[in-house]
Amino acid sequence: MNKPLDPDKARQARQGKPVLAILVVSLVLAIIAGWILWGAAYDETGSAFMEPDTAPIESDNPTS
Repeated sequence: MNKPLDPDKARQARQGKPVLAILVVSLVLAIIAGWILWGAAYDETGSAFMEPDTAPIESDNPTS
């Protein structure tokens, strides 16, 4: 009959950073990237995706 293995030697992966911490950090980075992209796509001024050689249209009405 085989001798039982030591649990530390039976592990296939080496001891490293906790997986939960890596998942939390990656989730936070994904949320920040999504927030930035959403803000660029829905810019109220409409200047986020303008061509570099175009200028904003000036209005004669200063209240709008």
